[in-house]
Amino acid sequence: MRNLEVVEVNINGMVGFQIQGIWRACSDSLWETIAHAAVFRDRVRANKFLAKVKTRPSWEYNWKCWGKPANYIHSSIDARQDSVNVYSVL
Repeated sequence: MRNLEVVEVNINGMVGFQIQGIWRACSDSLWETIAHAAVFRDRVRANKFLAKVKTRPSWEYNWKCWGKPANYIHSSIDARQDSVNVYSVL
């Protein structure tokens, strides 16, 4: 996973901030957009969470909390087909 950043999102009329980046399933697959399920009310809290995420190696991630962003339009070539189960705004 790389290029993790805080992105402003609008999910069903609720504006928040979410961690998103790019990820690929294996060395011969395409880079795909991926997002964490947590959505924060302000950028400061989201950046604090991003700092925590960046300190962990990817093999320690809880992959149940990662998936395609809620507004992502899926493609048949995507390795990951599931959208993230978005938490309510924290």
